[in-house]
Amino acid sequence: MQYLGFVLVPLALIGLLIGLLQHLKGKKILAAPFRRTGEIAQNPAAADAKGIVSCEGNIQAQQPAMAPCSGQPCIYFEIEVVQEWERHVLTENGSKRETGKDTIQTVKSGAVFFVDDGSGPVAVDPTQGMDVGLDKSFEQSQNVSYGDVVFGQFRAQVPPASGDKHGRAVKVVEKIVPPMGGLFVMGQLTNGHIRKPDGMLGKMLASRKGRAALLGATKRNAIIGFVAGGLFFFPGVGLAIFADPPEPTKAGEGACNILDESKPNEYCSGKIYNDDGSDVPLTVTKAGTFQISGGPPRGKKIPVIAAISVKDASGKVLVADQRERATVDLQPGTYTINIKDSIPGDVAHFKGGFSYELSVKRTALLEGASAAAEASASASAAPEAPASAPVAKAGLKPGVVTKPAATAKPAAATKPVASAKPAGKK
Repeated sequence: MQYLGFVLVPLALIGLLIGLLQHLKGKKILAAPFRRTGEIAQNPAAADAKGIVSCEGNIQAQQPAMAPCSGQPCIYFEIEVVQEWERHVLTENGSKRETGKDTIQTVKSGAVFFVDDGSGPVAVDPTQGMDVGLDKSFEQSQNVSYGDVVFGQFRAQVPPASGDKHGRAVKVVEKIVPPMGGLFVMGQLTNGHIRKPDGMLGKMLASRKGRAALLGATKRNAIIGFVAGGLFFFPGVGLAIFADPPEPTKAGEGACNILDESKPNEYCSGKIYNDDGSDVPLTVTKAGTFQISGGPPRGKKIPVIAAISVKDASGKVLVADQRERATVDLQPGTYTINIKDSIPGDVAHFKGGFSYELSVKRTALLEGASAAAEASASASAAPEAPASAPVAKAGLKPGVVTKPAATAKPAAATKPVASAKPAGKK
């Protein structure tokens, strides 16, 4: 359950962040002066101290832009150039093919248009970008890896894929805002035009559904984010702090915490990601000779060649880099087994590292532990000695009780002499 807490807390933080951003967006829309379009065009003082102003009306495009890829008329367009790639990575299971994509270029542009609510038009300049809902107008791929690519009237220079990636195709996606319908706009008023506000974080907000719909959407999204964040946060924190981590019921990956020895026919498994290897705690309760074996699971095409080391609690090295198997005498206490790949630097070439299996078997009890165990067993099995039992003689091994001297057997009782039979009658 503790792991569930670790998942819920990040989800809660994401929800709270989304809720906060939407809440701030709604506050900005409400804080910006909402004016008639004719008033904004005739009076620069219609904006606030930072020049921010908002309005709503019908789109009027005297000379709309032409979307380069599709050739459709629009007031604003965005084009994304994506390079699709593949690469082959080496893993312990052999070579693996991976695919992905990178955005090479994003183009945002448009043409100056007007918004008019009936009181007079005001100019809007979207050429520096606009945060608005878009319609997809074009999507196409070409089977080229890089170079000069052309989609309609749009041309882009695509560089070769970086690193070990190999380009497979180049895709272009075009989205537009048609030059018709109504539009809510909020931005900075400069020289009679509404533009993107200054600064890296400045955005010109727009909505084709109107100001009221945009405010309703931001409020709804903020509530959803805050509610989801609250529902996930408090249970997540509680589970992460107070819940017990899951205890493995059997050996396996993530269960590497060995008490005395591995269970019969089971093993501890894990992953090696670098030259430092993986440390496995070992607790010994009975002194003995232990055989520690490490190697790859079955079926791995490129297996780990294990090197095993053992340290005691003080850090003293008892076994150093034994290949695949080590035998060591251990007294009761805590130890650390380190298993790593025996070829330095090799694991770095394999994505996902190497898998290993580790087993610990006690092959014998140490002599002192065996004698103590036998003595303990004898003491528990023997009857209590009488109070008059003789004390053990000096020089005998401790714990060994001497036999009392045998007493002389009593003399056998003599049979009575048979009396003479009476004489028979005549």
